[in-house]
Amino acid sequence: MAKSEKVVKEAEIVREKSAAKKVNAKTVKKDVAKVAKSVAETAADLRKLTEAELQAALKTAREDLLAAQKMLRANELPSSHVIRKMKRQIAKIHTILTEKTWEKSREKSEENNSDKEKK
Repeated sequence: MAKSEKVVKEAEIVREKSAAKKVNAKTVKKDVAKVAKSVAETAADLRKLTEAELQAALKTAREDLLAAQKMLRANELPSSHVIRKMKRQIAKIHTILTEKTWEKSREKSEENNSDKEKK
């Protein structure tokens, strides 16, 4: 829980710094390293998060992806592999959100079945 909040805060700081100061290659490389570091969460770490936290992580990941794509188009992004990592991270978050909704629906159906059996 604290790790996800830390990652979200780091991503927000990266965005704020990028927007606040003039962009040059040196600052972009630092920002890319921070974003790549925040994207490196494993699926196990993501599964520990609640749905609300996953939705927040998904929102920040999408915003970061758009920012990185804009930087790539402007020829300011030195390493384009970050975009692929970000897309994979978004896909991981979507997958885990889907798993959680399936678990909820399965639990509800099991509860309904157990209630019917009791009657």
